[in-house]
Amino acid sequence: LEALRSEARRYLATYSWDPPITELVLAFGVPPIIALFLVRRAPGGRPEDAERWVAVGDLPSMHFETDDTPTPALALELYCAIAQDWSDNVLAGHDLSDSYPIPVSPTREHAEMLLGRVDFIRSRLIPLA
Repeated sequence: LEALRSEARRYLATYSWDPPITELVLAFGVPPIIALFLVRRAPGGRPEDAERWVAVGDLPSMHFETDDTPTPALALELYCAIAQDWSDNVLAGHDLSDSYPIPVSPTREHAEMLLGRVDFIRSRLIPLA
């Protein structure tokens, strides 16, 4: 889990956070597959930006709001929905400008690999969360 925490910190460091991040709380983890952290930021920004989820592991890293996903299980469901949207659009040959920016080449192979991970998360991990 410490390796995944470090990975989450490296991923979050690629963004400019104002106010800065003050806490990274493990919400759910199955190393090395996935770790979900709750990111807390210092007071002073917009209230809706005070907390975010970040998911890292053997899958594309993502961060997203907590407003509609107050629990780890709901956050994992949202992760899966975002990943499935990207994969479905890649497989259908659709424009990705409205999809979450997954940092891999939009190939059939990557889309199918991601869908396999999504299926695993939905069937095996979300029930544990």
